[in-house]
Amino acid sequence: MSARKFIKVNLLPKDAFEISFLGQFLKWSLTAGRVMVVLTEFVVILAFSSRFWFDKKLNDLRETNGYKQTTIQSYVATEEEMRLILARQTVVESFLDNRLQISNGLDKLKLSLPSGAVLDQVNFVPGRVSIAGIAGSEQALIQTINAMKFYPNIKKVDIKRIEFNQKKGGVVFEIISHLGEDKK
Repeated sequence: MSARKFIKVNLLPKDAFEISFLGQFLKWSLTAGRVMVVLTEFVVILAFSSRFWFDKKLNDLRETNGYKQTTIQSYVATEEEMRLILARQTVVESFLDNRLQISNGLDKLKLSLPSGAVLDQVNFVPGRVSIAGIAGSEQALIQTINAMKFYPNIKKVDIKRIEFNQKKGGVVFEIISHLGEDKK
């Protein structure tokens, strides 16, 4: 048997209102408009219910922030103490570095002095080195002055005092060496 085709026949006449713009708008608003209203209500309900979730998150963040602020405040005194210790440490390290440089300078000075010279006093101040002592002979004094002239980074050598001392049996001297980048 062959499949029969049914034809749909509508004998009711179309209303003029249905064909008009207002009729078509009302038909659309009753179908598609209803869907839009339901979707809008769904979005509103989601926004309203998500507010509770966001309020809970905000409250949790405030509690966490308060806890962290309290923890940081508890470390303020410790941090200030550490900063003071580090400031003192810088001063101590600077002192020890200067002391090490002075010690190295003394070792070099000791090696460059002749055997007949004995130092009574050595002063290292920024920019100059002053030595005072006694030389057993004039030759030892000349060698001491020359040693100071050729000492590293010496710019200028001044002789502050030279005198013969019979009690000590030698020439008493005081020499001031000015430090600088290059020798003249």
